This record gives sequence, C-alpha cells and structure tokens, in this order.
Amino acid sequence: MPEHRPRRTILSVDDHELVRVGLRQVIGQHFADRFHVAEAHNLEQALRFLDERADEVFLLLLDLNLGDTRGLAGLRLLGQRHPRLPIAVVSGSNDERVRDEVRAHGAVGYFCKTGDTDDLKGLLDTIERAATGTDGALADAPAGPHDALARSRRLRPGIRLTDRQVQVLELILGGLDNQAIATETGLALGSVKNCVSTVFLAFNVRSRAELIGLFS
Repeated sequence: MPEHRPRRTILSVDDHELVRVGLRQVIGQHFADRFHVAEAHNLEQALRFLDERADEVFLLLLDLNLGDTRGLAGLRLLGQRHPRLPIAVVSGSNDERVRDEVRAHGAVGYFCKTGDTDDLKGLLDTIERAATGTDGALADAPAGPHDALARSRRLRPGIRLTDRQVQVLELILGGLDNQAIATETGLALGSVKNCVSTVFLAFNVRSRAELIGLFS
C-alpha cells in the first residue's frame, strides 16, 4: 500500500500580490517549513489547481472579490466542487453582515486584512486546527451548509431532495427567511414557499426551528 502523506498545502486565493506575499510571510514566520503555501490570483486558477492537487490542500484562504468573481459566488462554487475542503475567507471588509453570510455558507472563519491582532490570531489558530483535522476537515468546526445533504441522509437514510431543494435547505439552515431565499436564488417567492414545504415534509417538521434543531 502507498504511504499516506499528510496534507500540508495552504492555497491562498487573492488577486493582490502584496496580500499573497504578506500571508505567505506570516505563515512562514509562525509555522516555519511545516506548510507549503500555494497561490492563485483568481477563482479559475484556484479551481484548476484543485482539479490537479486537491489531495495536498488542507485549507483554502479566499478573498471574496477576485477578478472573475464577486461576493459569495466563489465561496459557493468552491463549496460545491470541494465540500470537504475547509475554506477561510480573508477579506478587506469588516462588515458583520458579510461575516454572518460567509459562515452561513460554510466557511470555517472570516478574517480581515487590516492586520487586527484578533483576526491574525484567529487565522493562525484556524490553520493549526485545519492541519490537525481529519480528512481535510476541521475537527472542531461546525459543519457548513454545503454538508447539508450528507447530514440529511444520515438523519434519514434514503431521503431524496433535488439540487434546488438542497440549496433551499442550506439557506434555511443559514437563517434566511423566504424573501431572502428568493433574493439569493432568483426564484419567485411562491416557488421558494413550495420548496420550503417540500423540505419540511421530507423531514416531517412543521417549522424552521424544528428543522434547524435536527441539524444542531
């Protein structure tokens, strides 16, 4: 059998070279040569790297605003393509609403580029936890929404949801109401209500609180 090699690569995805260099230096100063930092300057390059070398990566550091993606779109796509890969967002914004949305979409952390001591310590702690996690996932991090379908199947074997219903389930677990889900997905409000009713029926629950309680 081939020898198991621990993952030791951090993939830094940012379109500003100074940020990538800064992150590489900070990681090198605190962890010496324990980890290798690979870099991508846009989402396409990051996805191409992961297609070839995802088995080496234990943590991805992601800027939300890249040359080829804006907002949560990149985080969503990475979560869909690589649901077991922990992603920490490193952003120039310190907006609490953005922090909440990022965590609701499965990120294991949100850290500001301004150099705040708490954010820096949190980032270093996240790297350490990710490096000692199991199968590429943080050992003590809450499961992200992109794990919703896997968790639902463990709760109820044989459950069947469409991709759209899984997406709505993820957003419900992220705390969004029907109107917010309609805005997020582009669905009509009536279609969202139908999806929510189907999800409730699948899990035999009558309210959001009851559904969220199944996953807590």
